Amino acid sequence: MPDLQETVQVADALRQTSLVAGKLLATAALSDAVTTLDGREAITLLRHLTKDSSLAALAMADAICDLAHGDTASASTSMDRATAHLAGTPTAVHRVGEALQRHEGHLHAQDHAAQENPGAAEPTAKVSEAQRRALASLARGDTVLRDAYGLREVIAPPASYLSVRASTIDALAARGLVTLTALPEQPGHHGLHVTAAGLRALLAAGSGPRRRPSLPARGPALVPKAAVPAGTRR
Repeated sequence: MPDLQETVQVADALRQTSLVAGKLLATAALSDAVTTLDGREAITLLRHLTKDSSLAALAMADAICDLAHGDTASASTSMDRATAHLAGTPTAVHRVGEALQRHEGHLHAQDHAAQENPGAAEPTAKVSEAQRRALASLARGDTVLRDAYGLREVIAPPASYLSVRASTIDALAARGLVTLTALPEQPGHHGLHVTAAGLRALLAAGSGPRRRPSLPARGPALVPKAAVPAGTRR
């Protein structure tokens, strides 16, 4: 039989997940996500996240109804279903947020390309998919990275929860697609800037349609946290 604490934990996780999904949906809509490869990936992931949240809400409603009728066995089964639907939502939230960040990076690269002096065309580097995703994630502005177990985590600007393999960053730096500067006052930290060559490589690697003009100003795509109930019975 589900106890009160477990019911509250699952209900709170559902509430938080629904709020986060709603914020991400609004971000996707306002940022014109359909115009880039990563934006369309975010939309697909959001569909799955919204579906899981809806199914969890239905299961919770069933559990409450079952308890109201004294059917504890059915209530327990319904609670298990709700918990199962919520189990993957924190990972889904991060994946959506990361895809939206890459989408914003691609739009920044498009803005930069539109403002460049159309002189002699410079050669454009080809990048792997892992390198493309890294460039898109980091293209919105200068960042500060922290070394952590073979990864480099973005700590500034905050609210990104983004990490990139150190080997990927080093490969981009070796080709002049990013500049990586050690910060002596912060051991293990580096400043990173995506160069004009890196932005051109990002645009060349992206296969999404061009952004439509006259979009409203955008803020950075945040990656809110979603919780799942700790210690719930499965």
